[in-house]
Amino acid sequence: MKLSEYKSLNEEEQYQILWGEGILIDACLEGSVKKLLYAIDNFYVELWCHIMTNKILWKLSFKQGKLLEKYLSKYPVHFDADL
Repeated sequence: MKLSEYKSLNEEEQYQILWGEGILIDACLEGSVKKLLYAIDNFYVELWCHIMTNKILWKLSFKQGKLLEKYLSKYPVHFDADL
C-alpha cells in the first residue's frame, strides 16, 4: 500500500490497516502522552495517546522528514570501515 492510498481511506479503514498491518517500531513518553511509531509498507504512522485513558489524541502518516528523524536520532549507526 502506498501512503497516498492510505490517506485516501476513511479514519476507520486507516485504523483497521494500522492495527492489522502496522508494525510497532518505537514508543516514547512525553509528559502524559505516549507516542507510538508504526511502519506500514513504505511509510510510517505516528500516534499520540493519553497515558491514563489510552485515548488517541493525534495521528499522522508520513514517509520521511523531521518526524522520522527524531526517532532515528535515538539509534546512532556506526560503520566499520574495515568491512
